[in-house]
Amino acid sequence: MNNFIIGLKRFFTNKNVVTILLVLVILVVLYFGYSGSIKSKTNPVSMPVAKETIGPRTKITNELITYKQIASSMIDENALRNPALIRDRYTNVNVTIPEGSLFYQEFLIEENKLPGNWIEQLDYEAGELGYYMDVDVESTLGNSVLPDTYIDIYMKANDENGTVMFGKLMKNVKVLVVHDNSGKNVFDGINNIGTPSKIGFAVSQDYYTLLTKADYLNVELVLAPRGSTVPTTDEVIVTSQTLRDYIDAQTITVEEDIIAGEVEGETTPGTGEVQDVPNGELVG
Repeated sequence: MNNFIIGLKRFFTNKNVVTILLVLVILVVLYFGYSGSIKSKTNPVSMPVAKETIGPRTKITNELITYKQIASSMIDENALRNPALIRDRYTNVNVTIPEGSLFYQEFLIEENKLPGNWIEQLDYEAGELGYYMDVDVESTLGNSVLPDTYIDIYMKANDENGTVMFGKLMKNVKVLVVHDNSGKNVFDGINNIGTPSKIGFAVSQDYYTLLTKADYLNVELVLAPRGSTVPTTDEVIVTSQTLRDYIDAQTITVEEDIIAGEVEGETTPGTGEVQDVPNGELVG
């Protein structure tokens, strides 16, 4: 037994033997480390992907998410692995996610940060509704209608005799936002002025209903700087009350639940989207 121990000590004190053993240990460690690394990179991982092509400004629901086995080495570090970080978020205004593609943090946005949800950007009072009106460069006077300025709203329509009526329907309406057709602020920087597509302002619920009816009739609404005079040609100038009576008379057969639905956001009128915000008065 003693001879065996003495021989074992001599074996391990031999420099050549020790060197060989160290080399073998290193090779074993490298082999298993490399094998483990390869395995971790090639092993498939279940990842959430788009079940179908998802367009801009779309809410990501469970129906739009499916799962696919993807090799770990093919997964970008910015890809979202947890579906809870994807669900109920929106694709940004300039983002389309192809079918089968991974979801990335930079492509998704919270609803309250989505351009176009202008109510989230404003201080507002209860009791009034935001009205979102279709506009263009011409109707905004060469893109000169700015947020936080005041406008008057005129109306032009043909009466029952075919006479063109014209008058000031509302005055002192504060412009809250001006958006382009993607929902971005038109005046987003000095050198980055977009093309107006919508303006948002606020009125009482009664006045909102009046504007919704006017939109239903497809009458012409004309914007003007507060207190300015709009030039007329052959139109007959009428009062605000005459215009209101005309709108009510022409829409008396319109189902009240249609108007109510628009106010509650159940339908989308041509000019309107409802939010709780302030301002705007009719001409007395």
